Amino acid sequence: MNSESSYASTFAMCIYYLPIGTIATLANFINLAMYMHTKERRKTYMCFIALELGELINSVSFLLTGSGRLELLRTHHFYMSHTVHECFYGTFWVHSQILGTEIPTLFLIMTSVERIVAVCWPERFNKIFTEKKKGVMIVACTLLGLASLGSAAATSYNNAILNNSGHCGIIHSTAEWFATSHFVFIIVGYGVSLLSLVIMKIYSMKFRMTGKQGSRHDSKTNILIAFTGASLLLVASPSIVMIGLRYKWFVMEDMWVALTYSTTVMISIANMIINFIFRADFRQTFFRCMNAAGITHHKDELFSHLHHTTSSHH
Repeated sequence: MNSESSYASTFAMCIYYLPIGTIATLANFINLAMYMHTKERRKTYMCFIALELGELINSVSFLLTGSGRLELLRTHHFYMSHTVHECFYGTFWVHSQILGTEIPTLFLIMTSVERIVAVCWPERFNKIFTEKKKGVMIVACTLLGLASLGSAAATSYNNAILNNSGHCGIIHSTAEWFATSHFVFIIVGYGVSLLSLVIMKIYSMKFRMTGKQGSRHDSKTNILIAFTGASLLLVASPSIVMIGLRYKWFVMEDMWVALTYSTTVMISIANMIINFIFRADFRQTFFRCMNAAGITHHKDELFSHLHHTTSSHH
């Protein structure tokens, strides 16, 4: 995101953020509705609900960023100089960009630790991850995210460094050290998640279950590893691009930056698709809700076929 980008590229970036943000927001709401459908589900998927709410903030940030920058373009203020202070305190989208990426990462680390404990120390799991303690951990992660936002606010207060445009993203609205640590943290968080799955895979091989159940468990673990590895690449690419732009290692047209940066929100859409294909309880709840609303009266044959095909190969 730089001042040399053409108006057409910047305009396309803003327009692109609106539909991708809308689709991702819808995916977040569908996931949340499925996780929160019953009291038992809310208890079981407590950490996933927290993660999904964090990703919802990220999805909404695309809507805010697209509409906010469009307004600056419309009023001819976009290509005026803006200080770091003005970007952070004078716009309404950078805050959701920070929270929408850091809070999900914190929850992802939390679920990764939960996964490691469950596999490595199963006898301690129920003592450490009680419902009450999970709630405390969720609150702690949220407070850490808000503390990070407070740090960003402190680094931008009275910061007179000038930006050549009104992009006012994280790299334009905070101190250099904060922007760098923010994007590095996102990569580290997904790396921890991938590591936890690899540990789970190693333990599953060490204490392999026999028969069809063991084969199915291994297959699901492999799918999770592949998906998390892909997610790591998806969040690493925009982080590297943002750091590169901040340190002026290269320049990119806004539309290319938008396509790269939007990979973070595509994870929400991918999560919904993964849930539909590989979680029978998720899929069944969805179609029950659809039936109750009178929208459909038959189970979706495509997802049923996909699930049957996947299971038959395990």
